[in-house]
Amino acid sequence: MNYNIISYIIYIPLIFFITIKVGLLFYKHGEYFLTTIFESNINLVKNVNNLLLMGYYLVNLGYSIIIISYWEKINNTIELINVMSTTIGQIIILLALLHYNNIFWLKHLTKTNILKQ
Repeated sequence: MNYNIISYIIYIPLIFFITIKVGLLFYKHGEYFLTTIFESNINLVKNVNNLLLMGYYLVNLGYSIIIISYWEKINNTIELINVMSTTIGQIIILLALLHYNNIFWLKHLTKTNILKQ
């Protein structure tokens, strides 16, 4: 039995679901945050929000697929669970770091009046 194929069948839909669901939540709730930063400039808010969403999808889905190539051969069910939980955990931590990085830079650039010009 090839456990790698089973892990791909489980991993790919699961990580796509997590990434897309979190991206839509960021997109929906981030619009209010961006509106406060850009002082109600709705056109700019929508454009920045769309740009952040597309960048988020490209980085996270690309990373999620590329990381599969680094998996070693999985020989049993325990290794399958270990590899899946480790990889999904790393990706969720990456999602959080990217999110907080975006918030930090948007706030920093707004405080220094670079984005308000």
